[in-house]
Order: sequence, then structure tokens, then C-alpha cells
Amino acid sequence: MNILIVTPDYPDGRRVKYQFVKELVSAFARFGHRCYVVSPYSVTKNRSFIPYLSDDAGVQVCRPKYLSFSVMKVAGVSLSYVTGKRALYRALRRMDFQPDVVYAHFWKAAEWVYEYASDRHIPLFVASGESEIAKMFDMSRLRKEFVDYVSGVICVSNKNKEESLSLGLTTEDKCVVFPNAVDKSLFRKMERSQCRRELGFPQDAYIVSFVGAFCERKGSKRLSAALEMLKDRPVYSVFVGSGDEGPVCGHVLHKGPLPHVDIPKMLNASDVFVLPTLHEGCCNAVVEALACGLPVISSDSPFNWDVLNEGNSVLVDPMDVGKIAEAILYFSDVERREAYSERALQSVCDLSIEKRAESILLFMRSRMTV
Repeated sequence: MNILIVTPDYPDGRRVKYQFVKELVSAFARFGHRCYVVSPYSVTKNRSFIPYLSDDAGVQVCRPKYLSFSVMKVAGVSLSYVTGKRALYRALRRMDFQPDVVYAHFWKAAEWVYEYASDRHIPLFVASGESEIAKMFDMSRLRKEFVDYVSGVICVSNKNKEESLSLGLTTEDKCVVFPNAVDKSLFRKMERSQCRRELGFPQDAYIVSFVGAFCERKGSKRLSAALEMLKDRPVYSVFVGSGDEGPVCGHVLHKGPLPHVDIPKMLNASDVFVLPTLHEGCCNAVVEALACGLPVISSDSPFNWDVLNEGNSVLVDPMDVGKIAEAILYFSDVERREAYSERALQSVCDLSIEKRAESILLFMRSRMTV
């Protein structure tokens, strides 16, 4: 099957944004499908040169350039939306690839490519993984023809499914829920003492890890404040990511971005993973932490309920710094951590990227015959 993937971003060797899309597409390719990715590339935002067309492990990746204009609008229409869509259609016209199906990552990408797919009678599928769909997708452009044309919707959580339905984007019969998954050859349980030796971390430290953008939504500042409340106790931390709200607490062993392949070692050197996030679709970082055998402290919100439970995590109010600190202390008990670690590994047994890719492919085939 020839699969055209349209996505607003894609890793380029320097940036790892949308790494989860790349992993899924790579899995499609490993199943023997030809994949062609089109990801419009903002030269205004990224300010770096990147080839228009490249080969990424057998997957063709096209990055048509365009100028973005932040939130600037003309007659109520975002200029970045217009320039990005024009870049996409220039690339589609030049494309030497005949797709059997279009896979759009997020609703915005689906709305972009709808005209191309419908004009050629190509089935269109949408991956819904937005943290907040209504904020990332301009509902004013929604048309009934678009809703009717979409063949199927792959949601990363029941929260995303219910949100898509409530916004009138799709119907129950077109939806499936497949939580995000991981590359288990990369994210797996490793020897903690060895990881700490290689990273230069103290062997007897109690270490909390965070992976995500340093921003209000992800909660890096709230975690930092919780750790500061525990400054008299031996609690260390690693913060993997970047942004304006980096940690200001003491005992930070690492702060900053890492190549995706280096994150498993950092997680395995840790004792517990903490992400007091406000909004998600289904957080990849949480699933990756579970796959490394880490107990998780995160938000008691619907977007977490498909993968987190009382056996592998402690769920708290993400705005309550005191509760975050209490949960960190709860996992300072070694025997308790080990019990949660075993259950964390069990909970992701079926969340491999290969199984997820196979399920999506089977779903698309079933809907293409409807």
C-alpha cells in the first residue's frame, strides 16, 4: 500500500519534534508499505537549511518551505495557515507518488489535505492526538463535506475520541482508540547502576525525572517548586527538554535537551517519572517511562486514564504543588517503587510501536472497503 502522510512537523536530524510520527511511519515501512511524508517547513520559525526531499531509512520525506507569520491574520484568516497550505499543495503537485490512502496527523493536517484527497477519491484518515483539539484546529473552516469524507479517525485516548465527537468532527462508527506506543528495542528496562555509572550520577540517590517542554502546560515549574519543598531531603532530579520555565530547584543532575536515543538511559537512571501536565492527547513521555519500568506521578485527568492506573502510578491534581511533593515522598520507599515498577512494565506489554502500526493498518484497510 502507498501511504501519503501529511504532518505539520517531522524530525530532521537536528530537531526531534514529532518523533512519535516518525516512529509510526518507520513501522509502516517495516511492514512493507511505501511511505511518502509531506511536512511543510517554516523557514521563519526554524531559520535553518534543510533539503526539500530526503530519504529517511527508506521513507521519502518532503519538506516544502514557507513563511509563517505567528498569529497574524487577514480578514480573520491566519496567514501562516494560507502559506503553509500553499506550500503543501505545491509539494503535492510535484510529487511522483500515487497514494492509495492519506494519513493526516492531527485534524489541522487533515483539513489541509482534504481537497487533494477528495478530488482524487483517495481515502482520508486522521490521527487525533492533540492536547486540545479546539485550540489547534480552526473550527470556523469546518465543512460537512469534510466530516463526511473522512474515512476513519485514530484517537490516542478516549478523551480525544470524546472530544472529536463532541466537536462534530466525526461519528462513533469511524473512531478507534489506540494509545501511543513505544519502540521497545529502545525504551526498555536497563540496569540502573550501570546507567548511573555512565552518566556520573550518585548510586544511592533518589532521582526524579521529567521529560517534556519547560512550559506551563507540562508543569516543569510546578515540579521544580515541589522539589524545592523537599530541599532538605536527598531528592535529585533530571529535566530533559527546553523552554522558558526550566527548573530552579537544587540537586538538578541534568537540565536540557537530549537526542531521543539517549533518553532511555536517563530514565533508567531515575527512580520515578513526574509530569504534572495540564492537557494531553496521550503523552508519549509517560508511555516511554512506563516501558523503562518507572512508576509515574502525573495528572488525574482523562487523557491519562487509558494508560495510567493505581497499579503503575499516583495521579494528582497537577496544579497542587504540595500533592506533587507528597507523591514524590511516597515513592521514596524502595520496596514500593519496585512493586510499582513491575506493574508499570506489565501495563505496556501491548504498547509496542509495531503492534500499534499493525492495528492502524488493519483499521484503515477495513474502513477503505466501507
